[in-house]
Amino acid sequence: MENVKTKFTSGRFVVPGEELCVVEEFTPGDGTYERNGRVYSMRVGLALYDFVSRRVHVVTSLEKCTVIPKAGNIVYGQVVSLKDDIASVKIMEVENTRKFSGIFSGVLHISQVSKNYIKTIDEAIKVGDIIRAKVVTSWSPYQLTTKHVTLGVVLALCSKCGSPLWKVAEKLVCRKCGNIESRKVSTKYLLKARK
Repeated sequence: MENVKTKFTSGRFVVPGEELCVVEEFTPGDGTYERNGRVYSMRVGLALYDFVSRRVHVVTSLEKCTVIPKAGNIVYGQVVSLKDDIASVKIMEVENTRKFSGIFSGVLHISQVSKNYIKTIDEAIKVGDIIRAKVVTSWSPYQLTTKHVTLGVVLALCSKCGSPLWKVAEKLVCRKCGNIESRKVSTKYLLKARK
């Protein structure tokens, strides 16, 4: 019995899809699932082995301190690259919560940038822009959308001199070099010029 308890340590950290045991050893409980006679974790959490009922559970209390993107979340991220019709985004945090527990990648397709027609993705966003986006999928790379008026670029830098761009009417203006640029700007853009 001692070897069984050593092999199945209760309280160890597990992630979705991690194998916990075979059904002959423990039957699946809350937070687990069985496939082909093997029991796997369904969520991020702690594996708890019940040696009396011979069941394994994954408790979700850890989910409260582990922050990962979920469909429907409003997130902030930085555009790290543009290629063809896709922008790669480093997702930094969920709005009104703590920063993420790790580094997560997002993808913004040109069809998800705006309700208006956009010929090329770099008309709407540029590398280095900070965007406010909605998560569409619950798996990585997370699909994002900025189609709502409150979603889009919330902070941009000048393509010529690297200074912050200020929102003046519907354009973004560099106060240092005078460059004028356009983006798919969120109504929550951070730097707004007074009228």
